[in-house]
Amino acid sequence: MPEANNDAQCFYQNLIDIGLEEKMISRCIVLEKEGREKELLMILQNSRRDLLTHIHAEQKKLDCLDYLVKWLDKKGAKK
Repeated sequence: MPEANNDAQCFYQNLIDIGLEEKMISRCIVLEKEGREKELLMILQNSRRDLLTHIHAEQKKLDCLDYLVKWLDKKGAKK
């Protein structure tokens, strides 16, 4: 994450870093400026849930890949 000089820049950079689209970033900035923390928190929690779902799906792929590598190594050891 690039260095931010103030809270607003840091907030904006974090929204970029978590992968929000520009439209959602703009909405989050407005909510923060208006002090609508509950709505902002809901957006961030939903983004976290979506990201975690993606991570779990990728972890499953990695587990399958690891299984195949071990299976092939074991199969090769038998020859």
